[in-house]
Amino acid sequence: MKNILKITAAALVASLVLAGCGMAGSKEEKAAPGMAEESTEAGSGTSAAEESGNDDDEVSPKEEPAGDRESMSLIEDEGDIPSNGDSAETEEKKPVTMADLVGETRKGQQGAEELPETILWFNATYAPLTYSNGWNWRLLGGLEPTEENRALSKQLLEYSWSVSDRESALDTTKSLLQDGHRKKCLDYTKQMDEWGILELGEEAFVQQIATKELEGDIGRYVVAYQIHQAGMEPEFIAAWDLCRVNQLYADYYFCGYMTYEEAMDASLANSLNLQELYGSWEEMVEAYLLGFRFWKGEPVVDFSGYDIEYDSPTQERRHYYEMLQELEDGPYTLDWNMELKKSW
Repeated sequence: MKNILKITAAALVASLVLAGCGMAGSKEEKAAPGMAEESTEAGSGTSAAEESGNDDDEVSPKEEPAGDRESMSLIEDEGDIPSNGDSAETEEKKPVTMADLVGETRKGQQGAEELPETILWFNATYAPLTYSNGWNWRLLGGLEPTEENRALSKQLLEYSWSVSDRESALDTTKSLLQDGHRKKCLDYTKQMDEWGILELGEEAFVQQIATKELEGDIGRYVVAYQIHQAGMEPEFIAAWDLCRVNQLYADYYFCGYMTYEEAMDASLANSLNLQELYGSWEEMVEAYLLGFRFWKGEPVVDFSGYDIEYDSPTQERRHYYEMLQELEDGPYTLDWNMELKKSW
């Protein structure tokens, strides 16, 4: 994938200040501890609770439109996390080490029946999120099928995606398949083209975008601009939407919203589409991470030489992918061009 342009740090910081926004947007994002990565607005998604669908006002998870969050990864920001009981508690996310990855993989091999290779391929599409949660990529959905885990999964689906039954579950994946964040990226790109700022140089762009009345996070506009400047179409980030769809199908089966055959049949169709869109695991993951960056509203910023601390969720997610790449029996040892076929 072509390198994404870097926006000059001083100019970007100035534009964000002028727009009244923080480094990654104007709103805090809440996330829930657990499994998926997004919600259901007609095409958006984030981690254990991806961002809300409203780009201007803070709203509670119940009020958020479906489609603008990730399925459920662990909470990364401060806030209350629903527990399995009636109370709320804050859970600190612990980094996963290579030793943890190797240990969990071996544990999964010893304690669980090996899944067919086609289903392991499905699991590989969302493995970085699985391990960001500290789970096992060799298990469907990453978790052992216990009643406690099912209860947690249902809670997280409702919190992060407003999914509480079969109907809302299918509506959510339908919106991701049809639109997803790639549609929102396209909308932002068209808007900037209408404003006449899409082809501007970096400094002129950040000066102009800071003066616009934006419908959403300024960081997303900047990332959409960078995608365009790098010569890519918004459709390239489809992996961000489609990988989460595979994860959601696994969660739907886990929670009883789809049968096993339904969930795997749907994952097969979705995965064949991924194989058509991308030529390798590396290309798919680059597209996924770029979509994650758009969702987070996290521009590529070089802060070298500035007294500024900048934590990058995208780089953290990439780190998990790179760790998984190093595993001798990890998900990315599977052949990208494997013949995916029904084996269930």
